[in-house]
Formats: sequence, C-alpha cells, structure tokens
Amino acid sequence: MNNNNFSGVLTGPNLLSCIEDMSLADHDHLTHCTQIATLSADTACSRFVDSTKWLNEYVNTLDFLGWSVFQDAIFTRTRHDVLRSVADFLVESAGKMPDRRQGNAMIDTLDALKPDKPALLSLDQESLLGRHFQVIPARYDANGFLEIAVFNLELVASTKESNFLYVESEKRSATIIQQRACLKLDKGKLETKRTLIDKKRREIRMKRFDLPRTNP
Repeated sequence: MNNNNFSGVLTGPNLLSCIEDMSLADHDHLTHCTQIATLSADTACSRFVDSTKWLNEYVNTLDFLGWSVFQDAIFTRTRHDVLRSVADFLVESAGKMPDRRQGNAMIDTLDALKPDKPALLSLDQESLLGRHFQVIPARYDANGFLEIAVFNLELVASTKESNFLYVESEKRSATIIQQRACLKLDKGKLETKRTLIDKKRREIRMKRFDLPRTNP
C-alpha cells in the first residue's frame, strides 16, 4: 500500500515532502522520528539561539532511531539570496537533487500547504515567521532504502510577514541561511527502537498536518 494521497506533512517546524510511491508505514516512520528528534533538540537548546547545536542534537537523535548519516554529515552554513519567494527557492533546491521526482514532490507539497490556513498559522508560530524551520525531502534510493535530506533553514528578511513561504521577493530583501544533512533509514535498527518510538509518539502533543496531494 502506498501513500499516493499525501504529498507531505507539516509537523512543528518541519515540512516533509514525499514522493508518490512512499508507503504509509514509511510515511509514519518519518513523521514520528521527526517529531521525536525535534522534541529532543528543543530540550537541548533553543533552535532560535544556536541552530547548529540544535541541528546536531536533531541529527544525533535520528541516528539513534535508525537513520544513518551519509554524504559528509552536516554541511557548513551557506547563504542564498531569495530571488522570488522562499517557496520558489525550495522548489529550485529540490529540483537540483539527484532524483528529479523531488522537485515535483516539493511543488505538490507547497501547493497543498498554501490553502491550509491552520497549517500555515502553525508554521508561522513554530518558526517565528521563518526565523528557523526545516524542509525535508524524502525518497527511495536505487536499492529501495528510504533517505532524506534535512535542510535546516533561517530566513533573514527586511520585514517579517505571515505566510512567509509565499511572499514575493520584490516586497522585501531576503536571504536564506542553510545547513544540510543527509540520512538513510536502517529499518532493522529502527525496529530495535520500536518500543521507545511507540512510547515517545504517544507522549507527543506536536501538531501534525497531513497534506493531501492536489492532483492524485
């Protein structure tokens, strides 16, 4: 059974983007592990004060749950001018990834998020209008392993506005500060953490918005 009806998930400061053939089980694995990692990192430090320390704790938690880091671990901080909107920047970044499906998946996810006012309000609140948020494209590699790229993002803008993903750049000057980590799921290791994951996810009160595919 696959997850063709969902383009992604918004939970806390994390926007997950999923390709069409992701299974429902992997959809939940990714969402639950993301929520647990977010809470663990929030306990370690403020994501708004030290994003690098926060990301290290986030990635370490995912690694503990069965997501192994690859491609030189965490990339250094890079700056990118936002030429149109943050949403356009995210689509362009996803389109440069090895799997061309990820650009289309990001478009679907952002299209599904745009009219969802409760989800957008939650993202505004969790990210402090883009001050810190994460975008996580997911796909299967050639061997069928689920892998993700965690883009840890900070929006530096001349003005702060709600629905910050979709504000056109001519209305303000804006820059994205980005760090990235790539991880791959070892389901065998994840299963050894199943009892802990199930316990933690029952304790989670983080909002979750499943984003339907606009063109199923």
